[in-house]
Amino acid sequence: MTDQSYVCATCGKVHEGLPADWGFGLPDEVYALPYLDKYRRTRSNTDLCALDEKRFFLRGLLMIPFTHQEGYFAWGVWAEVPKTSHDFYVDNYSNELAQGTKIHGVLANTIPGFPEITRSSLEIELQSSKSRPFFTFPASAAHELAVDQRNGIGHDRHHQFLELCGYFHSDDA
Repeated sequence: MTDQSYVCATCGKVHEGLPADWGFGLPDEVYALPYLDKYRRTRSNTDLCALDEKRFFLRGLLMIPFTHQEGYFAWGVWAEVPKTSHDFYVDNYSNELAQGTKIHGVLANTIPGFPEITRSSLEIELQSSKSRPFFTFPASAAHELAVDQRNGIGHDRHHQFLELCGYFHSDDA
């Protein structure tokens, strides 16, 4: 296998090209909890998480458009949201009329190479029940990843994202 194909962690099949997404299974603070604390203090699935029934999180997609090909690089990240926003999302998960609703949150994962943006403000746009919410940095955000989200990235930057995540790291070395 070259860097022009990869084995998908979800389906197990080989796909051509480089991966176009990188995801986090839980918000950082939840992930860092010891096993029994996670069991006692959290409720989570692949889309929602609650910590101590006081802090609430939604999983979504932070999309970075490609300039060298069609599509996006998607960071699958979590955002902390107010309880009212969390409850609205849960109550309206299958309600197509809620699609496009925008809520506020803050980034709850440390994206490799961008530790300074953890807890950055996000606009969250709810999608249909078949798609995770889209996360967008405010237009006023000046950090590098916000600029990438506005302007897009080429092949070299795409490759750099995957390097930061350890995608090209080999245990054989």
